[in-house]
Amino acid sequence: MQITLPQEVMDIITRHIDSGQYHSPTEVIVQALWLLDGWHDTDAQKLEKLRQAVQEGLAGPFLPGEEVMAQLQAELQAKLTAPQHRAAE
Repeated sequence: MQITLPQEVMDIITRHIDSGQYHSPTEVIVQALWLLDGWHDTDAQKLEKLRQAVQEGLAGPFLPGEEVMAQLQAELQAKLTAPQHRAAE
């Protein structure tokens, strides 16, 4: 198989070979493709986890907004009146 690469890509390959990290263009390209393949797998896994989280969220339970806001306000008020917070003032 023969491929033609843009000069910018050839420069990247040459830079990696010159660094001593790789010994040939083939090594650089093979490593890049392995990384690319793993990157796509990771994205697919993240997407699947996100889809599962969305499904769990859609399944409920759902809380009334007023109840959630009251709970958040109570937690904030408790933090603001806690002794360690007042000592910092």
